[in-house]
Amino acid sequence: MLRCESLTQTYRSGGRELTVLKDISFTLEPGGFLAIVGPSGSGKTTLLGLLAGLDRPAHGRVWLDGTELGPLDEDARARVRAEKVGFVFQSFQLIPTLTARENVEIPLELAPANGGGSWKGRADDLLARVGLAGRAHHYPAQLSGGEQQRVALARAFSNRPRILFADEPTGNLDARTGASVIDLMTELNRELGTTLVLVTHDAELAARARRTVRLADGVVVADSAAAA
Repeated sequence: MLRCESLTQTYRSGGRELTVLKDISFTLEPGGFLAIVGPSGSGKTTLLGLLAGLDRPAHGRVWLDGTELGPLDEDARARVRAEKVGFVFQSFQLIPTLTARENVEIPLELAPANGGGSWKGRADDLLARVGLAGRAHHYPAQLSGGEQQRVALARAFSNRPRILFADEPTGNLDARTGASVIDLMTELNRELGTTLVLVTHDAELAARARRTVRLADGVVVADSAAAA
């Protein structure tokens, strides 16, 4: 489902070239659950962006569900994301002027396969699945942080993505709410076979993953698959 080969990312800062990631390589099978962990500044979010095709590496290659992302232009990479990828962010990224249902419907409206309105009703089904059946008409400002993250999770799964990328999905939640979001993610992973790749500082969430890649100073210092 996901393969990266010799990924390296550099940036220019003050006339100097900074290496944020160096020579990252691994593969992840369909239905896998990978946690990317490490201290702040280790390159976790940068790696997630490269794997999802949100950015291009300075060197190296990424394949997502058999498609190499590097040769694609931005429009083509956006189509791959729309068809195969879901996202969950620490800051929820809900549109404040849309209701919970309308936020969940956005990927459905944009996906070419959903023409003709055949997706109508799926948003309500997903909101019910994450325990928000009675909150579909509420706006983000009317929802708690945990409820907003559950809306974001429903939105991420609305298009039945082949792979879901999550960046600190429990980072803004209290321990109890974060645990419920973890439970939902793992349940959806099992039930739908969606591959999960997430960046986290949450030790409990990382422990639930079936594989862990640990970064430090932009390099892989531990990979639980290699030790298995």
